Amino acid sequence: MRRLLVLVTILALGAPPLACAESVDIPLPTALYSAVPNLHLLGAGQLDWFLFHVYDAALYVSGKDYEPAAEPFALAIRYDRSFSSAQLAKTSLREMDRLSHPDPALREEFARELRQAFPSVHSGDELVGLCVPQQYTAFYFDGKLYSKIDDPKFCPAFFGIWLDPRTRVPGLRKKLLGLHD
Repeated sequence: MRRLLVLVTILALGAPPLACAESVDIPLPTALYSAVPNLHLLGAGQLDWFLFHVYDAALYVSGKDYEPAAEPFALAIRYDRSFSSAQLAKTSLREMDRLSHPDPALREEFARELRQAFPSVHSGDELVGLCVPQQYTAFYFDGKLYSKIDDPKFCPAFFGIWLDPRTRVPGLRKKLLGLHD
């Protein structure tokens, strides 16, 4: 609980995250390949806040590059910390608001969808978000389909948390997109 309080305090103060270049291996669930068989790893990295390792992340794409409006993609996260589903939903909504400024009705719809989208996670748990542009977003938890959101506006708003150029985690974004110095 103390670590979570420190992490929440750091997040609230807007402290810059660190993205490490270490090798990350998060294989996709077999069930996901049934939906999109041609996904392959584009890039991966770690998210650390000061001395705390928060999670590893990997971006899988179905085309040559990340083309969010045209090709399906998946973001896999393996947590090193525990977060409740409510914490994940609240943090996600705050970042979606910051980046996409949805109208009040759409914001409420996103909030409702997020409250049902995620389980609580613990160290070692894997959560994978799959975006099929203009169709749906699906979340896989520890290898199994957990939830599906059939709103095409949700995908770009949600995945922008990591992949939008204005993300709070630019170092991790760079690693996920396979960009190098």
